[in-house]
Amino acid sequence: MTIELWTLLMVCALALFLSSVPLFRAMRQQWGFKAMLGNREDLTPLTGWGGRVVRAYGNTVDNIVFFGAVVIAAHLADVSNEITAAGALTFLACRFIYAIVYMLGVPVVRTVAYLGGVIGTLIIASQLL
Repeated sequence: MTIELWTLLMVCALALFLSSVPLFRAMRQQWGFKAMLGNREDLTPLTGWGGRVVRAYGNTVDNIVFFGAVVIAAHLADVSNEITAAGALTFLACRFIYAIVYMLGVPVVRTVAYLGGVIGTLIIASQLL
């Protein structure tokens, strides 16, 4: 498995983690366990830390789509080199930083980490051209 595919798998694992452990905790804190067992139709949106978890998860999933498309295209084109590996590792590191600082509520670092992830994706895409 190439580094690029491995990083795609790790970012998917990050998304799975975000959608379970911190999100479950936030929902339990704000709504209570009994409300979580229902259909959640009349619950208020998560706020504070829980809202940041929801947004961090949503942004991670959105970015997996673009990153995944570029990684799979590179894999199908048999393009894997030091540059694509660096782009993939940059993306992965930035997404982990992004998730952590977003949940902690650190705004400027969050934006820098987001942009770093975009740059990582573009680095891989540049090798396809």
